Amino acid sequence: MKAAFRDLHGRRLHGFALLLTLGDRPGAARLASEALTAGALRVDELRHPERAAAWLRHRVVGRARIDRAAHVDARVLLDLGVDEALVIAFGSLGRLERAALIASTVERLDRRDVASIVGREGSSLDRLLRRARERLMRAYAETSAEPPDGPIAARVQGLARRAMG
Repeated sequence: MKAAFRDLHGRRLHGFALLLTLGDRPGAARLASEALTAGALRVDELRHPERAAAWLRHRVVGRARIDRAAHVDARVLLDLGVDEALVIAFGSLGRLERAALIASTVERLDRRDVASIVGREGSSLDRLLRRARERLMRAYAETSAEPPDGPIAARVQGLARRAMG
């Protein structure tokens, strides 16, 4: 059961952690591994896949200490389809803002799961998401002359259209 839990959640959780930590491979691997280990011990409680995904991400967010000078590696994010300007824009966001955008826009998780991940509900979650979108788009516009390319960038562009329109 624990191995199946890791198989089900491991890859996407690691991707979430990579985006959250701005490409810090060692940090993302450690965060994902610790969360999966803790989750595997609670596998009976975390039977519902979406709620388990939210629980795991909440744990990653809570333990993430993003040291921008240490392990940030834009190449990792570039390999995921994030352009350089978007990496810089993501770096301008706070940890909760970045987590909320990743969960809601990139991973397209349910709103209640996003709320669980960042520990905000209702209008507080709405404000967090709105602020994150605005800050991301402002930072992106200051950095890039051209629209980004790639699947993650396309999702972020969709987010921008919703935020601005």
